[in-house]
Amino acid sequence: MVLTAGQPGNDFGEVIPTVVAGRKSERNGQMNGASTIRAVVFDMDGVLSDSMVSSRSEAVPGAVELVGACKTAGLKVAIVSSADRIKIDVTLNKIGLPPEQWDAIVTADDAVQKKPAPDIYLAAAHKLGTLPGQCVVIEGAPGGVQAAKAAGMHCVAVAQSFPEEQLQAADLVKLKISEISLDDLAAFGVGGSGNVVALRGSALEGSRGAGNGSGGRGPWGLWATLGLALVIGAVFVLAQIVAGILAGFGVMATGGAEALRDPKQLESNGLFLALTTCGAAPAAIVATCLFAWLRRGMSIRDYLRLKAVPARVLFRWCLVLLALAVLSDGLTSLLGRPIVPEVVVTSYRTAWFPPLLWLAVVVLAPLNEEIFFRGFIFAGISRSRMGGWGAILLTSVLWAVIHVQYDWYGVATIFASGLLLGYARLRTNSIIPTIAMHALMNLVTTIQVATLLRIVGGSD
Repeated sequence: MVLTAGQPGNDFGEVIPTVVAGRKSERNGQMNGASTIRAVVFDMDGVLSDSMVSSRSEAVPGAVELVGACKTAGLKVAIVSSADRIKIDVTLNKIGLPPEQWDAIVTADDAVQKKPAPDIYLAAAHKLGTLPGQCVVIEGAPGGVQAAKAAGMHCVAVAQSFPEEQLQAADLVKLKISEISLDDLAAFGVGGSGNVVALRGSALEGSRGAGNGSGGRGPWGLWATLGLALVIGAVFVLAQIVAGILAGFGVMATGGAEALRDPKQLESNGLFLALTTCGAAPAAIVATCLFAWLRRGMSIRDYLRLKAVPARVLFRWCLVLLALAVLSDGLTSLLGRPIVPEVVVTSYRTAWFPPLLWLAVVVLAPLNEEIFFRGFIFAGISRSRMGGWGAILLTSVLWAVIHVQYDWYGVATIFASGLLLGYARLRTNSIIPTIAMHALMNLVTTIQVATLLRIVGGSD
């Protein structure tokens, strides 16, 4: 296994409220007592997408506009679907409502029981950080309406896939989603800011395009993302140059003056690597967050997908990473190659102060690279025609090629690891798991090299 801290000068579950006897009255009390509507929860198939009645996934007329109007009014929006996460992301990209635009995405994996049980909608409220009674559900199926009401939420049904008479359990029934106005939602309470939702029926016309990524409602487009990525890379390199000048004095002070005259030695000098990473990574993180913040209409947290995931989901992905590490090391051993690359061993030997190297490669490098690659770049690519799978492939390639300190085998190993990290990003819609997995990967490698040097007595 190899460390995934880029070369100096080149690197840039769920907790579902349990439904038990005695809680039903509590949920009803929350609904009746909560006068503030803070979120709108949309079912996908048959409400936003016509995939229930067509072989293609297309946006139902008025769906994109309604989602955009809700966001403009300051309401949180969530998507709920019984499909798996990959299918949800593909569908959302096709209909012009990309995953990055949503405050929460809930799948069947987030619920113990399927509709008409309330679990999936309770999970949505939990992810949104709201009470059930502060949510309005837009549903299109009788079982979904029953689930929403059982969860203690308000419900507007659209008779696009089922006849109107089968949806009468909802608080309001409309024939089409295009007929739902903010007036209808305002009737259930007030907007997230505490003021009565003032955007009336005509607001839907004024917000056209707000839900399709225009007007700053989604991440930067593909070419803007790649252009800004070059700027962030330049910031990182400039910060590395400054940090490298200061690091040179540290290298000389520890008897490594010879390394300063040989670029090959310098690129594997652990002290130089640690100091430049500690100096440049924070600068790149700040630059990445700045460009995410400049995209108005999305918070930095939403743009970069810095969203918490359930502990068991995080644990599961870390186990998958460890399994990949075992397979990788097994293959490396079979090929007669060293488990720990020589460049990593040399870096540790010349670290002078190992804790600083650990900080650089186990904490700062994973934070910087995941925020940049699986956060910023992934968001822009997945929004394009390349979609989520294209984002996985391209970010893995870009991430691998910056690690020029390794030979072809090491770069290939990093590329394979990138595919796994990208898949975790796609499945969880968060970079928290990828940061943890990346840090764990570097931690395992660092422990391996430290153990090796202790056994052979080669640390100096």
